Amino acid sequence: MNNNLTKPNLDSLFDDFNHPNPNINKKAYLAMVKYWPKESMPRLLLNLDSGDMVLRRKSVLALGLHGISILDTLVDIAQTNKSTEFLVSCMKIFVQVAAIETDREFPDSAISLIEYSLWNESPQLILTVIPLLKLLGKQGIPLLLESCKDTNILRASAAITALGEIKGNFAKKALEDIFKDCNVDPLILSRVNDVLNRPQIRSGC
Repeated sequence: MNNNLTKPNLDSLFDDFNHPNPNINKKAYLAMVKYWPKESMPRLLLNLDSGDMVLRRKSVLALGLHGISILDTLVDIAQTNKSTEFLVSCMKIFVQVAAIETDREFPDSAISLIEYSLWNESPQLILTVIPLLKLLGKQGIPLLLESCKDTNILRASAAITALGEIKGNFAKKALEDIFKDCNVDPLILSRVNDVLNRPQIRSGC
C-alpha cells in the first residue's frame, strides 16, 4: 500500500490549523504530529511568542504532543528568546509533558529554564510554573518550598496552595514549619493557616 495516498498534505493541515473551528484545529495538529512531526515543528515553534493568543494556545497543544523530546528544542530557543509570551508558552508545553510522561525526569537544562521562569515577576508565568512544580514531584519540590517564603505574595500563595494539594504528611509538616517561621510575611502566614485548616490537611490524607 502506498502511504502517500493517505498521508495528508502539510500545507492543507496548516490551513485547517488556522480554521476557526477548534475540532478542525485539533484534527489538524494531531495529523501533523503523526505524519509530519519534524516538518511541522519549526512552523509551530514560530507561533510561541505570537501576539495572537489563540494561535499560541493551539501551537502549545500541538507541540506538547511531542513529549519529552521537545524540551531540549525549547531550551535551545530560550537561549536567545526570553520574551514573556515565549516563556509562558514553553512552561505550558512543559506542563503538558509532565502530565503525560509522569515516569520521565526532566533534563537539568529544562529544570534550569523552569527556575529562571519561576522568578520572573509576570503573574501569568508564576501561575503556570507553580502547578508545573507540583507535577514534577521530587524534581519540583525544592523550588516549590523555596517559593512558599518568597516576598512576592502571589508566588508564595500559589506555592502554598500547591503544596497543600500534595498528599501525605510531608506537605503538612512543611506547611507547619513555615507557619512557625517568624520572618515570614503575615499575609503568607495567613494563607498557610488557611491551607492547614483544610479537612484533608488536618487528617494527613
